[in-house]
Amino acid sequence: MARKPQVTRTITTTVVSLFCVNTEDRSTFEQSLTLPRTYKDEQKLMKAVEEVLEGEPIKAVAINSYEVKETLYGMTEEEFIQHARVLPPRGTKEEE
Repeated sequence: MARKPQVTRTITTTVVSLFCVNTEDRSTFEQSLTLPRTYKDEQKLMKAVEEVLEGEPIKAVAINSYEVKETLYGMTEEEFIQHARVLPPRGTKEEE
């Protein structure tokens, strides 16, 4: 069987372990969350966490720990064409 061409991308993520409070029943628990990119400090990381949890009955109280990971993702070119959004050619402005 011939190898199918792949589209690959290495993505850097930050996996953060949080101490949280459920505002409905006031229970506390730990939760893990994976965010795209890296963050300069814990304050910027917490702001990104709060944006993800906005509208949820969960509030992040503290960061227990976090780890930056690099993961190689890939899919066949066929899958990529099916799922990717078409963008304007590089160097042109997207129509508003």
